[in-house]
Amino acid sequence: MLTSTLFVCLLSTSTLASPLFPRQTTPYPTLTVTNFTAFEADPYTDGARSNLSFHLSDTRPGHEASVDCVVPNTYFNLHAISALYDICGDRNLDFSYSYGERGLTVRRGWQANSTSYLVGTAMQEWRWKEDGPGANVTKFADGKLYARKEEWLFPVTRVQLGTPCRC
Repeated sequence: MLTSTLFVCLLSTSTLASPLFPRQTTPYPTLTVTNFTAFEADPYTDGARSNLSFHLSDTRPGHEASVDCVVPNTYFNLHAISALYDICGDRNLDFSYSYGERGLTVRRGWQANSTSYLVGTAMQEWRWKEDGPGANVTKFADGKLYARKEEWLFPVTRVQLGTPCRC
């Protein structure tokens, strides 16, 4: 009797842990960042300026698009000016990013069907390495240059309903 009660209790618990929504039949997209460079100026060095640039792509058939994301030379801290989402390139392509303390977050919106517009979000942590093999940080007198030479994949982990830009 105790065994059957325990089994029913475990069964009901595992049922509650299952998702309450149907599984998505198509996989979430993976966005690609290439040519990433960010120069973070030393705030205590007069005249030092920060800048950021990278290329962001969606290569899915039917949704192919790519943009350049750029912050030109600025006296402001990159984390401060890009804490919210900044739009990249043509607004109608609906690419944006956030340059955060922990990592880079990218977003893309797309028309899923005749009635649904979706926005996908992906984030990767920085994982910078200043010394040794594979180092991707270069120190200068007026700041640090962060670079990724290889293709950087951003699998979308969150999708929500959105509204297309009416630009």
